[in-house]
Amino acid sequence: MINYDAIEGLEDRSFWKHFADISVIPRGSGVPDNQKGISNYVFSFIKGLGIEVYQDEHLNVVARKPASEGYEDEPPVMLQAHLDMICEKELYTNHDFKKDPIRLIREGDTIMADGTTLGADDGIGVAFIMSILEDDSLKHPEIEAVFTTDEETDMGGAFNLDYSKIRSKLILNLDAEAIGVCGSGELEVEMTLPIKREPVKKKSELCRIKIAGLKGGHSGMNSMDERGNAILILTRLLLALQNRIDFRLADITGGQGMSSAFARNSTCVISYPSNAREDVTRILEAEFAVIRKELERRDPAVKMELIFEVEVYDQVIDGETQDKLLDLLTILPDGLFSLNREFPGAMESTTNIGVIETKEEEIFVTMLIRSFLPGKKYFLLRKAVRLCELLGIEHMIGRDLPHWEYNVSENLMKILNDVYPDTEFHASQGTLEAGIFNMNIPGSTVISLGSPYYEAHSPSEYLSIAETEDYWDMLISFLEKLKNHEQ
Repeated sequence: MINYDAIEGLEDRSFWKHFADISVIPRGSGVPDNQKGISNYVFSFIKGLGIEVYQDEHLNVVARKPASEGYEDEPPVMLQAHLDMICEKELYTNHDFKKDPIRLIREGDTIMADGTTLGADDGIGVAFIMSILEDDSLKHPEIEAVFTTDEETDMGGAFNLDYSKIRSKLILNLDAEAIGVCGSGELEVEMTLPIKREPVKKKSELCRIKIAGLKGGHSGMNSMDERGNAILILTRLLLALQNRIDFRLADITGGQGMSSAFARNSTCVISYPSNAREDVTRILEAEFAVIRKELERRDPAVKMELIFEVEVYDQVIDGETQDKLLDLLTILPDGLFSLNREFPGAMESTTNIGVIETKEEEIFVTMLIRSFLPGKKYFLLRKAVRLCELLGIEHMIGRDLPHWEYNVSENLMKILNDVYPDTEFHASQGTLEAGIFNMNIPGSTVISLGSPYYEAHSPSEYLSIAETEDYWDMLISFLEKLKNHEQ
């Protein structure tokens, strides 16, 4: 069986087998048909256990496992994870996320994927819940298992869940890492700039500028690392040419379609006078040397490639459109905006220019805002909106997700401190679905008790075998200790 070699010797923890099995099933975010397979698989697995389960039209799966003996009088507890995953891959691989399995690689204590995102976000949470549902030896209150879809895009699964059927007030989110007790909200701004085109000037030649080698990563969890953004690097290179070389953009693209991930790659094609190749090369190499020096400790593998033999373009983007685009990319907020004062080492507000794409009649740009404070979230939105208004660029909100307030009781904190003695509670810098559950379930408490994974939203994503098994043991202990404790 595919991936079983990567978990050889780990079979005493059944969640490893579940993780290997679901890694074979395509489950890319934002593509309903691509999540149908994983939703059907989880539904069939639970139904085969003889546990009450239903699947809704949004492909969410909800199951209820009865309480263990002695826990019948305890309130139910929700275990929640999302079925979808971010699909990022290295340039060298031809992996097709719509049909190809994620291939697991084991190196010492580490499990990662072969050239793609691992899907530990949130496949390991899904696997944990599947193992809890099938193991009748565990001690716990009634388990309400909720598997949602499209968490990585618009969180449509959580928004469209039928909350009238949910009984739990204590929600254990198994995404991100323990112990998360609050989290940021997010807002995506989609901007479209109509393209005017003009013929390529005579005695011109073309050059493709490529930026690659960046780490990428999660725009929330990795925000404090201040890694490189390939779209912004490309923008700086073009600004270095502006007013020095009479160039025109033919096309420009960057990011992998997900505004929640840092853009690891970007590319554009420019047209310029054929006698200016040496100047173009000199200017770009000088500016890139400055950028590379800035990133030598944060993103040391960044590289630029100049390709002078490219496909033929008959038309290019006109000067007015090009200037508007460069103004937009230059002035839009990107990166850390404010630091979290309540939780040191975490961001409070941040933005990420995640995607740029040249289409037939328009250029499409997205920016994702994350903030623990709604006021700052909407202030950053206003910055983007005002800029678009000044430049005459169309804009709309792609999604607006609520933040997640801290409201954990003293009793629950005592249990957490007992079970997780070496782990400080913290603010999740990923948005998660917690705010949506809080909003729809009055009086609910959400705690993130997921097992850590690293370099999420990038092909470098990995998890530690020993750490994952430790977090499994602690989760099981936490459930067991919910007997005779007020929530």
